[in-house]
Amino acid sequence: MEKRRRVINADLVKELSFLGCKVLEGAPLYKYSSFKIGGNADFLLEIPNEKALLFCLENISTYRYMILGDGTNVLFSDNGYRGIIIRLIGEFRNIKTLQEVIVAGAGASLQQVLNNALKNNLVGLESVAGIPGTVGAAVYGNVGKRDEWIGTFVDNIEVYKDAKKKCLSKDQISFSYRKSNLEEEYVITKVKFLLKKDTKNDSLNMVNENIHNRVLIQPLDMPNAGSIFKNPTGYSVGKLIEESNLKGFQIGGAKISNKHGNFIVNTGQATSKDVLALINLIKEKIKLKFNITLETEVKIINDK
Repeated sequence: MEKRRRVINADLVKELSFLGCKVLEGAPLYKYSSFKIGGNADFLLEIPNEKALLFCLENISTYRYMILGDGTNVLFSDNGYRGIIIRLIGEFRNIKTLQEVIVAGAGASLQQVLNNALKNNLVGLESVAGIPGTVGAAVYGNVGKRDEWIGTFVDNIEVYKDAKKKCLSKDQISFSYRKSNLEEEYVITKVKFLLKKDTKNDSLNMVNENIHNRVLIQPLDMPNAGSIFKNPTGYSVGKLIEESNLKGFQIGGAKISNKHGNFIVNTGQATSKDVLALINLIKEKIKLKFNITLETEVKIINDK
């Protein structure tokens, strides 16, 4: 394991703290991942407002850093992260509703936004029911169902790039299955959703149905990071894995779920090495049996 480097000097730590940021040195990343896997980050910053974020971006541009939501779709290295992990808290978790518009901070809970929509009789976000995580990460990865996703209802997005704020209109953003054209260099801070009035009063039924289906088929009782692979056009990865007799296969503490083949669960002591070994095994077996190349949906974060 590479020795941890000090990447933030004492003066910068002092200024960030003065601006309301929480600065954690050597933060254990398994605590910030739904997989419950990961070594220590050099630093983890929790940033409560735009003033602090701008100062941070202006002063850490030469360092390696990444924005982390709730860590529900990431696999951290056992060796941790050589650089700075940034989490947006405070005002970045605010949610405001006005008629058919919901404006949510990037750090807001996706499910709280959905609940807000239901409370105000707004329809459009039913496909994200039961999906954990934050608004920023959800929009960046365009979460939802195979043919229904969150990006459909995004009106505009506020971002920072190179420590400069800009607003991206709907015409500047493209969404497709599990992806967007939002660059990794963007720090998403706020999302405006344009929804519709629920004139048929059926949105709650759709939400309950989606949540019921997720509970029925997904291993929600064990640490995991959601779907490991994107579904190729015309195929279900879960079914391909099942037909390859891989369900239940285990390496170390990582196991392919018996409940859903496209989920890898942490049985208690899994390492990222265990998970990556299973991912590679699945890719090899599916390529050999079906001549299909799988693409990971989970974001794999290397230590350096």
